[in-house]
Amino acid sequence: MALKHARFWKRCGASLGILLLGGASFSATATTPMKHKGLKTPVVEGSPSIQTGAVPTATFDANGRLWTVWAFGPHLYVNHSDDKGTTFSTPVKVNPDAEKISTNPEARPHIVIGSNGNVYVSYAIKLKKRFSGHVKFSRSTDGGKSFSTPIIVNDNRDMIGHSFPILSINSKGQIFIAWLDSRDRVAAKKTGKKYNGSALYYTISDDNGASFQPNAKIADTTCQCCRLSMAMDSNGLPVITWRHIYGDNIRDQAIVRFTDKNSFGTQQRISEDQWEIDACPHHGATLAIDDNGSYHTAWFTNGHLRKGLFYARSNNQGQQFTAPLPFGNLNAQPKHPSLLVIGDTLYLAWKEFDGEQSHIQLMQSRNNGAKWQAVQTIASSSGSTDHPFLINNSGKAYLSWHTSAEGYRLLPLPAEQTATVDPAPLDFVSGSMAQISAQQQSPYIINFWSIDCPPCHKEMKMWRELEKQYPSMKVVLISTDALELREEVIQTTTDLGVAHFESWQFADSAEHLRFEIDRHWFGELPRTYFHDRNGNREAISGLLNRNAVEQWLKQNSTPAAIAPPPR
Repeated sequence: MALKHARFWKRCGASLGILLLGGASFSATATTPMKHKGLKTPVVEGSPSIQTGAVPTATFDANGRLWTVWAFGPHLYVNHSDDKGTTFSTPVKVNPDAEKISTNPEARPHIVIGSNGNVYVSYAIKLKKRFSGHVKFSRSTDGGKSFSTPIIVNDNRDMIGHSFPILSINSKGQIFIAWLDSRDRVAAKKTGKKYNGSALYYTISDDNGASFQPNAKIADTTCQCCRLSMAMDSNGLPVITWRHIYGDNIRDQAIVRFTDKNSFGTQQRISEDQWEIDACPHHGATLAIDDNGSYHTAWFTNGHLRKGLFYARSNNQGQQFTAPLPFGNLNAQPKHPSLLVIGDTLYLAWKEFDGEQSHIQLMQSRNNGAKWQAVQTIASSSGSTDHPFLINNSGKAYLSWHTSAEGYRLLPLPAEQTATVDPAPLDFVSGSMAQISAQQQSPYIINFWSIDCPPCHKEMKMWRELEKQYPSMKVVLISTDALELREEVIQTTTDLGVAHFESWQFADSAEHLRFEIDRHWFGELPRTYFHDRNGNREAISGLLNRNAVEQWLKQNSTPAAIAPPPR
């Protein structure tokens, strides 16, 4: 299926912080909660309920019980459901003292369940000073009936930024918490040094959350306000993604892999989108690791080279990633993706907005993310909506979603379907050629055509037939017809069996577009550009020779340098 590129979205600004390291191990049962005079805590009416609570986060335990953590006013609550979200147990309060709990969807509470039945939660609180806060942790050792007095995880206790925590647990019961921290930025400022953004810190508990090791730093100069994502690798150790600040203010996604519980490899850049902005994107990535050790990630960017939602995969532990693959509706503000892998099935969900309702979209892949099934809309809602999350219940996939109109919903994911892809072409304007090239992974082919060009029709039939023999073949079709002929363009691609290819249509002056694309192209059709695996491009005008195209396709599956097919 051809995945369509998405444009997007307004930028927003805010600021947070970073940290320095130090301190000794501390006890989850002995720590006295810190109180901050003058801090206003939220007041809400009614009884605490997940339906009216804020930013619920959910997970299943090994027995199929659904656990949720959520905020209601100045308190954090946990409850569970044994009938997949139809009814819930009486909420249990986590923090006895009122706190200003972060309900930023990017900095939400988290919950994990240990194999011993213990329930662990992490969350962030805001302090009196702007952009300051602490990361807190609590546990239940009696099956969620009661919780320990929350302790502060960050061993730097200054009134500065410690927030955006992420919580995970491995098969050994080791608990990992990572967060964004401003201690290093504050320290640099005191010495007159420049420090951009925050830092990424973490800590570990080896004793079921009774105590934590001293904080340790993973990376400097991280973006201050995008969610983190953590997944356990085949070695039982975390892999973490975050938005990093490269150079002055380029905010692209980064990833790091732990090599043992107290050390990690060199951070890697997932892609170079060149999102240069001095702001808070509020768009974090999602990460999933399959049974074969492949890393799958998806993210939003509004960079110079790419805009919208993108997916990429690494088969070598994050050292290199495939070329970013765009997905999502161009005109529906796609955002906040969530990935889940179960067996050989990869699920990718995200949120879109049509001006009246938010819709959760879903794609599935059964070949390691190389190709995806058609997009399905699996849930919709009006009013305000939270981020969507995909969760696993013993091999069955569910959508966890909270909305103001419907409250909390847990929805089983539908089976794969092969619904027809929307055949409407994208608008091809100035800059689109560079955009298409930036989004493709070599080798690929770009074919210009028209509804009034008989040789073009012959070529498109050829593309349809070759796709059966070469399923990994990538052909982008670009119609040079005027926009008022769009219905005829759609009908032609449908009739010729290529409506599922990535498709564009000239939406500006043909003369200007041809000049920008290739000054040696004078409008003859078909016009085809072959991009080989080494990054070389060759243009050919006129009807192609099928045998030569097949030879090119075969050669481009090998490391050899490729010559373009002759006419």
